[in-house]
Amino acid sequence: AEVHKGRGSEGPRGHRLTAYHEGGHAIVASFTDGALPVHKATIVPRGMALGMVTQLPDSDETSWSRKQMLARMDVCMGGRVAEELIYGEDNVTSGASSDFEQATQIATNMVERWGMSDKVGYIAHRNLTSDGSEAALSEETRALIDAEIKRLTDQAYSNAKSLLTTHNKELHALARELMDKETLTGQEVRGILGLPTHPDANKMSKR
Repeated sequence: AEVHKGRGSEGPRGHRLTAYHEGGHAIVASFTDGALPVHKATIVPRGMALGMVTQLPDSDETSWSRKQMLARMDVCMGGRVAEELIYGEDNVTSGASSDFEQATQIATNMVERWGMSDKVGYIAHRNLTSDGSEAALSEETRALIDAEIKRLTDQAYSNAKSLLTTHNKELHALARELMDKETLTGQEVRGILGLPTHPDANKMSKR
C-alpha cells in the first residue's frame, strides 16, 4: 500500500488546505499511468497526519517497473503542488516533508541500486562491500548521482504540476467533497473525477 500523509495547521484554513493537499495526491494517482489505484482519501486526523490518501495494488506485486516508480514520485509531489497552485509559493506548508522523503528515496534507489539512470549506468553503488556499507565514490560520480536524483524529483514535480493545472476544476471539486464528507472511497474519488469507477479503467495521462 502507498500512504501519502498531509500535515499542517488545524482550524478552518488548515482543514481546507489538507483537503487540497490530499486531493492533489488523489488526482495525480488517478490520472497517471502506472500509479496504484486510490483506495481511500481522508482529511480525518490520525496521529501526526491531518489527512492521507491510501493506494492499494489490484494484486500482490513483488517488484516494481520503472514506469511505476516514476508514477509513485509524481503522486508524492501532488500534495505540495496542490498547495502551491491554490495558496501560492509563499504559503506552502511543511506538510509535504514525508512525501519529499519518499520521492527522494525512490529516485535514489533508481539511480544507485536499480540501474534506472542512463547517465549513471547499470551499476549498483550501494551494498557493494561485505558489511553492506556504501562504496567509496569519486566526487565526480557522487555529483552525477546527485544530479540524476534531482532531475528525477524535479521532473516528478513538473509532471504533477502540469497534470493538476490541467485538472484544476477537478481539484476544486474533489477538495469540496473532502471538506464536506471528510472521507471518500476510491470509487467515490473516481466518480467525482468523471472516471469509470473501476480502477483498471483507462488512465488519461500517459508518460
